[in-house]
Amino acid sequence: MNDGPYTSGAPARRTTRDDRVSVRWRNGQGTTQVVAETELWRVSIADEPTSSTFSVIDGYDRLFMPIGEVPIELTGADDASGVVRRVVEPLQTIAFPGEWAPECRVEAPSRALNVMVRRGAATATMRFGEPPRVADPTALLVLVDPVTETAVLLPPGCADAFEMTTPCAIVTITTLDHP
Repeated sequence: MNDGPYTSGAPARRTTRDDRVSVRWRNGQGTTQVVAETELWRVSIADEPTSSTFSVIDGYDRLFMPIGEVPIELTGADDASGVVRRVVEPLQTIAFPGEWAPECRVEAPSRALNVMVRRGAATATMRFGEPPRVADPTALLVLVDPVTETAVLLPPGCADAFEMTTPCAIVTITTLDHP
C-alpha cells in the first residue's frame, strides 16, 4: 500500500488552517477542512454549527474531539440500547462507528477534530497531551494544536525535526497489512 506523502520514511509536513480548503459534509449540513487523507483514512477539522446531523459513513470507524471552548452533545439511536446521549467535553475523544449518525448540538458554533478509518484496513487513536519527542516507527502521527489548528504530520519512522511544544491533539494512524 502506497500512502504517498505518508509512506514510511517520508518527510514531516506542516499545514495551517489557511493552507486547507473547506469541503461540504457528505450530507451537506456543514463543512470540514481536510488535514490529511488517503483512501483508507482521513483527518479533518469540521465547523460544528449549533445544530446538525452527522453524515453516515458505512464501513468506517470515527474518532471525534471538540477543539473549541464548549462541549458538544451527540444524540442518536443505538441498535443495542435505544437512544444514546453523549456530551463530549472540549479536548475529550469519543469513538463510534461511521454508521451512527447522531444529532449534534452545541451552544455556539465550534470546531472539532475528526478521524475516520476504513474498518479492517486501518486503526486510529486520538488523545490530548504533550507531543512526542520523536516520530513513531510504525504509525503516522498527526499533531494538531487546538488553538491555532496548525498540524504537523509525521510519517512512520520520519527522522525530521519538528516543532510542536505545547499540548496538542495526538492522532496515531496505523495501516493494517492485508494478504
